[in-house]
Amino acid sequence: MKLTRDAKRLHVLSKIDKVIAKKYSLDNLISTVKSEIRSALKNTKVHVAIAELKPSTGERVITNKKLTGGPFVMSLSNLLMQKKKPLVIGKDLQKFCKKQGIKTVRKSVKSIMGTPIQHRNQILGAIILENTKQTDAYDEADQSLVTALAVRLGAEIINDELLAEKTRLDTEIRQLALFDALTKLPNQRYFDLIFEMEIKKAKGYSRQLSLAMIDLDRFRNLNTRYGKKFGDALLMHVAQTLKQNVRDTDFIARLGGVQCVILLPEALNEAAVNVAERVRAAVEKTALTVKGSGKRKVTISVGVVTYPSSAESLSALLEQADKALKRAKQLGGNQVVAL
Repeated sequence: MKLTRDAKRLHVLSKIDKVIAKKYSLDNLISTVKSEIRSALKNTKVHVAIAELKPSTGERVITNKKLTGGPFVMSLSNLLMQKKKPLVIGKDLQKFCKKQGIKTVRKSVKSIMGTPIQHRNQILGAIILENTKQTDAYDEADQSLVTALAVRLGAEIINDELLAEKTRLDTEIRQLALFDALTKLPNQRYFDLIFEMEIKKAKGYSRQLSLAMIDLDRFRNLNTRYGKKFGDALLMHVAQTLKQNVRDTDFIARLGGVQCVILLPEALNEAAVNVAERVRAAVEKTALTVKGSGKRKVTISVGVVTYPSSAESLSALLEQADKALKRAKQLGGNQVVAL
């Protein structure tokens, strides 16, 4: 039995509402919208142009990305976004395009219908229909259908963007929970998780695990003399030097204040001392420029311990590392002490 126009319209909207209810991806929804329009309106090509949001400016811009129909469809989409209202053009299509400065219209196109995709006051893109078989191919009923689809599509585009923003913020929050804001190194919480995991692995597989605890020499004096900005720059400088002088398998963290730590899985005490010495020398070799005071060299002290020779529990290993670090500082700093 042939469906009436109203029945067709209800069928299409029902199909789209089911897709939305099942929470399919936005790409899947757009594909279904295009398919259903083609099914309801014969001899019709369907283009959906979604404007990309530029976070830096808040502007929405249509690009060639995922856009079919080329410059002609892009020009029409931009026009619809600008005018913020639907358009239906048949006989005078060429004349209309010429008047609007659209020079890329294809002569094979006999009719077009377009409607902006919007949600409340936001214009998000456009739906463009082309008919190459007849002029005046679309009427008010067709426009009503496409407008209804554009409304649904607009709401889902906003939902999709909100979900993407929530995911981005969740990622940032997780990073803030596990990473130091200044140095971008893992923080104490992250270190505790990794340290516990690594010591369990070392115990389970009878392997060694070394730990190098690092402190900046005379940091308080430098911070007081040259100011907090220099102190922050110094911490970032040391963090970067650590990253550049350890193995890919090593784990670096900032424990708080000016204390950092390097976990060295499966590293013997001697190998860990070599890494610590390399880091110490690299920090000493470079210098930071202080505005008005020239270059200033900084140094670090390092305490190195190894499981199980230095200690067999997590807490005891940390205590021994702290003891070795204090010994290095007592000896004048800028050196590595191993226990």
